[in-house]
Amino acid sequence: MTLRLPKDIDALVQARADAGGFATAEEVLRDAMRPWLEAEQRRQEDLRVIREKIAQGDADSTDIGADEVSARLDRLAVSIAKTSPDAA
Repeated sequence: MTLRLPKDIDALVQARADAGGFATAEEVLRDAMRPWLEAEQRRQEDLRVIREKIAQGDADSTDIGADEVSARLDRLAVSIAKTSPDAA
């Protein structure tokens, strides 16, 4: 793959490689991308878990109406408000 970096970024990458610690500009970019790649892996895992929970919910034969959902959320909101440090 060939990439064209903006001149300012290219200069930063090259300066970092020239300063030592990295043998090539490719190593600088690989190191810079590592946190993004790790975050993307976490995001994909989070999505997998969410999809799994949705599938479990879809497979659950228990069904509640909108009024019950609303009531449960209201109770949860009250509970959270009571335990919040800002509730005082």
